[in-house]
Amino acid sequence: MLASRRDGGVRVFAVWEPVLPTDWWKPSSWALHRLRDGRVTQYWDREHLLAARLLADARARNAEPQCCDYYGTLWDVAAVFPKGAQWTDRPPAAAVFNGPIVDVISPIAAVLNPTPQVK
Repeated sequence: MLASRRDGGVRVFAVWEPVLPTDWWKPSSWALHRLRDGRVTQYWDREHLLAARLLADARARNAEPQCCDYYGTLWDVAAVFPKGAQWTDRPPAAAVFNGPIVDVISPIAAVLNPTPQVK
């Protein structure tokens, strides 16, 4: 998806966290290399802080994702925020908040490349 959108108007924050029994260490350089686009910044969140915050705020907005809860930990979810969205003490409302990521490529692309409205 990033390869098809070459402009600089997109930023990706990939957050790795331990979920599966094999995830107890930071991602290897092999895993990090899979997201080597310069617009991607990768983080390790051992304590699931971002996942917990996103899930709590989604529940408060009645916008909980339809998947991706692993024993109370949110994972493999895409959260797409509109251009100019401001983060304050809580995340802004996401235009897309669902997963698994491979299943929400089309909704993400629709937000990133909206069809012009005919007048």
